Amino acid sequence: MSLGTPMSCMCCPPLNERRSMLKSAAGFGLLGAMGMGAFTPFAQAASGNYEAMLVNCIDPRFTSMSHRYMGMIAGVPREKLGDVYSHFVMAGGPIGAVHPAFKNWHNTFFDNLDITVKLHHIQRVIALSHRDCGAAKLAFGEDGVKDKSTETDSHAESLAQFRAAVRKRHPKLSVITGIMDLSGRVDLVG
Repeated sequence: MSLGTPMSCMCCPPLNERRSMLKSAAGFGLLGAMGMGAFTPFAQAASGNYEAMLVNCIDPRFTSMSHRYMGMIAGVPREKLGDVYSHFVMAGGPIGAVHPAFKNWHNTFFDNLDITVKLHHIQRVIALSHRDCGAAKLAFGEDGVKDKSTETDSHAESLAQFRAAVRKRHPKLSVITGIMDLSGRVDLVG
């Protein structure tokens, strides 16, 4: 390639082709612009009135299931949250926000919650831990997650601490806590 030749990559068409695409999009108006990647009609402002904040774990096995859960919070379709919630993800989710094993993360979560309350005016926090969580094993030890009953008790204790910490800082917020299993089912705790 000579110095006078414009560089191109596989994802970006050459300059002449991009100009043609833009001209075509202009001819199609809004639909053309949307086809070109301007999908902002569905985006909301950085501040506003949002329903909730979801706090959950970084485990990729639960990403889609958590999103589905928020689409039908607690299995009640009339309360669909869709894209009107803030999302905070950290190892262990609510466990990471309060357990002493992760004390360096606590301020990060609560500072983020403060900003979310200020900017998004949320009404509730939905905190989901999950079964077979690596961060829970680090926090509680192998004995704290040795069977389903013990794992439930360990999670429930941390979720209670999480609820208390959130309510102490933001008494007007409703706090919903639950444990998600490997199929996406959530058992509410507390």
